[in-house]
Amino acid sequence: MTKVNSPISLSSLNQVISRSLLVTFLALIGVLCGLAPNLSSRSPNLILSSAALAQSSISDDEVRRYTQAAYTIEIRRLAVVEEMARRNLPVPDNTCAAGGNVPAALKDFCEFSRQTIEANQLSVGRFQQIRNAVQSDPTLKQRVDAELRRLR
Repeated sequence: MTKVNSPISLSSLNQVISRSLLVTFLALIGVLCGLAPNLSSRSPNLILSSAALAQSSISDDEVRRYTQAAYTIEIRRLAVVEEMARRNLPVPDNTCAAGGNVPAALKDFCEFSRQTIEANQLSVGRFQQIRNAVQSDPTLKQRVDAELRRLR
């Protein structure tokens, strides 16, 4: 019997999965809180300039506070999703903006997310700016990943 060598090591696969989960988590937070990108008629150059400015002005302290908030929210999100799965309840796509048909646990989660962001001295808007910057700036993503490893 011949042994097949895999071109992907377990550690690199773990990194890819970890990063994918982080990006998915951050996107989900925005969706759960009913937050969406601003699709205005501004020119693409202006939007890119604003994104570059937001990325370059993210301090190490903001990275620390952002990562702490995101990590805390993710732990709660996993618990809420697990509880809903145990009860066979569906999870709406846009929880915080879904109106009256949202289970109380999800409404509580949205409020918990907002409070967690604010407890880490960020506004929801600034949290979103950093989240968007993390998705488009590999250097910033590395900074967040390093802080996330420190938190674990």
